[in-house]
Amino acid sequence: MNRLSNKTSNRYRTDSALAIALFSFMNLTSSVSAFSVQRNQNVNSSHRIVFGTAALSKAEDPMGMLDAAFEKGVRRFDLARTYGMGESERLFGEWLNTRKIDRQDIDLITKGGIGMDGYGDPDRPLLTKKSLSDEVTLSLSTLNVEDVDLYMFHRDDPRLTVDEFVNWINSIVETGKIKRWGVSNWSFDRFQAAHEYAIENGLIPPSANSPQFSLAAPVCDVWPSTQSVSQPRHALEIEWYGANGVELICWEGKNSDIHHTPRETLMCISI
Repeated sequence: MNRLSNKTSNRYRTDSALAIALFSFMNLTSSVSAFSVQRNQNVNSSHRIVFGTAALSKAEDPMGMLDAAFEKGVRRFDLARTYGMGESERLFGEWLNTRKIDRQDIDLITKGGIGMDGYGDPDRPLLTKKSLSDEVTLSLSTLNVEDVDLYMFHRDDPRLTVDEFVNWINSIVETGKIKRWGVSNWSFDRFQAAHEYAIENGLIPPSANSPQFSLAAPVCDVWPSTQSVSQPRHALEIEWYGANGVELICWEGKNSDIHHTPRETLMCISI
């Protein structure tokens, strides 16, 4: 999955295979039955797969791993400024450059807006319009690209209004560095408020959210400051996302295993 860290490794059993964590996409329908917003609705399509890079820097052969994914048809990649303290973006940028990958052949997601704090520390340095712009520029430079397809605020920060998030990111979208924007682990209420503010003010609204989703529904944070839509009570929220054309890029550890999960973590899971 895409939220790997030493601090939280005890939350789920992990191994080296987790370095190639894969996302699934929700196809937001009223029946809430499948995940994807891709034009190709074939459930076996590789376009429904997003390659996560949280542990890319820990892989024995990161370039070979990316080669294998690309050769298998994976074309969408998820990164973040904090993954590997910048190493995931650096390695991916090196891979693009050395493999001569055509930028138009891949779909890039990266996340930021929290500096190098990977856990949503409520006391982290406060984001500003300038620091956000600088972070986006640094990510693009590190990735060796001129733009990304989707840029996401990695965490919410209640010290900032949704107006500030929306206005600041729209100013960057206008530069062409970001094709569209979204958020990761935002609550439904905050997402909806940001979406409504953007629409009411003629701005580009967020078009993606990235919450946790699994068959085993957690009843507390899987990781600090994360959000989940696994519980049945979120069904109406998922319908709202679908009705408003919002993509849910849901995350969960590919190798999470309840039978090998620490007892304290099992207390957070409802089956």
